Amino acid sequence: MTAEMPVRVARMETRNVTPPSNLWEAYLAAAAVNPSVPALVLAEGMVTFAALTAQAERCAAWLAGIGLRRGDVVAIQLPKRPETYPLWLACLRQGLPYVFLDPRSPPERGRRILDRVRPALLATAGTESNRHGRTISLPGSDDGRGWIETLPGSGAAPRAEPVHGLDPAYIMFTSGSTGEPKGAVIPHQGVLNLMHWGRSICGPGGTRVSNVNPLHFDNSVFDLYCGLVNGATLVPVETGAISNPAGWVKLLRQGKAEVVFAVPTLFLTLDRLRLLTPEALPDVRLFVFGGEGYPIGALRSFHGRFAGRARLINVYGPTETSCICSSLDVGAAQLETVPTAFPPLGRMHPGFAHLILDESLSPVPRGAAGELWIGGVGVGLGYYANPAESAARFRQDPRQDAVRSIWYRSGDLVREDENGLLWFLGRADNQVKIRGHRIELEEIDLTVEQLPEVRRAVCVAAEGSDGLELRLAFTADSPVPIERVRRICSDRLPSYMQPTKVVQLDRLPENANGKVDRKAVRAIMEPDA
Repeated sequence: MTAEMPVRVARMETRNVTPPSNLWEAYLAAAAVNPSVPALVLAEGMVTFAALTAQAERCAAWLAGIGLRRGDVVAIQLPKRPETYPLWLACLRQGLPYVFLDPRSPPERGRRILDRVRPALLATAGTESNRHGRTISLPGSDDGRGWIETLPGSGAAPRAEPVHGLDPAYIMFTSGSTGEPKGAVIPHQGVLNLMHWGRSICGPGGTRVSNVNPLHFDNSVFDLYCGLVNGATLVPVETGAISNPAGWVKLLRQGKAEVVFAVPTLFLTLDRLRLLTPEALPDVRLFVFGGEGYPIGALRSFHGRFAGRARLINVYGPTETSCICSSLDVGAAQLETVPTAFPPLGRMHPGFAHLILDESLSPVPRGAAGELWIGGVGVGLGYYANPAESAARFRQDPRQDAVRSIWYRSGDLVREDENGLLWFLGRADNQVKIRGHRIELEEIDLTVEQLPEVRRAVCVAAEGSDGLELRLAFTADSPVPIERVRRICSDRLPSYMQPTKVVQLDRLPENANGKVDRKAVRAIMEPDA
């Protein structure tokens, strides 16, 4: 970054109350307001804030009793069950960075993540083992409270070392361009800043917030912290266990969810099934969506259907910036004048600063395209045990050598208009988003290239019948059965990274520099066979 940079800063307004120094303190303050109201509305029944706090304290005492200390990592590979939430809160209390793992992810991918974070404890509903520490298996044979009731003791855990704002709260894994998933480390202060914004749109508590997003997925950070830790009742929906979207809507309606956050793809699915209506979701007063663009035509219809009943907010934020860093309150006038296929990303939130730089890391004039750099309290601490990737994306501000001032290089190409709105223009690399999941195409390339006979593999995102989909082309020394390629993908990559189409070519197109031309490959793969 250059020494002279015009930084646009979204300022944090002052408050007269002493803010909490960590997320557990924030939860305790919110839970104390209405301890008898439901904190969780689960299929197994309701759990009040008082009961959830007691369960979390009991889990924390157990964690301390088995020797876990501040800074130890806990891996949680559990679905949305009664024991999952108090265990997560106990990690916050004890200063134990947690990582949620996808129970449905290929075992090989789960092992690679475990080998990266080397957790002191793995809590799983399956048969996975943790060669780096303890494993506790909770297969789910009862309502989940049974395990907590078997834990020794009933008092509060001994107070752990103080947990501060820059201490890591959680690790969130995303796709990695080096072929390995990378874990963004997010500090307590970043999520506290997110919660402050969450209160501004959801209210200070007393509402009901959905938890449709999978726990291992970035968007669940909003659910957990802008919802439950802010004092709202959480309404979990395990979409992976319910194949019919009508079942999701039924659970949201039964739980009287008032705030629903999801990727646009989920809302578009409900829309096609005529389930995105005030009649189907009568209690919802706020829809939040992000993770991918919402097609403007469908968004106009969505807005018109709920006009006067519910607000719609479009949000943006890389995983590395504590989930959300900008937003746009969608209005009818804005929708009429949007000149692009998707609405703008909105304006940066309080606590964040941003720069738009060109390839030489010099600031661009307002209105010009450049790469978005994000600074402020919401920026993460880097990637866990991955110094090379951390150095590539997280940079100290050269003007602030005396204090920590980290900027995150997003890779998103944007422009800022005269009203301060940010507009997404594309990527500076090969990252794509499909159904809200962030995918580095190189990870798929490198996975397929592990087959010994494959010389080169290139994955692209192409338009399919239901939006963007992944398609893969490869070259090899001899014919390779397509099923063999699909098998290595299914063994090592999650479901959202599986190519829908795989072809073997005699050669891959190259650019003038002799490198594979991904755009030319996309042109080959774009037409449906």
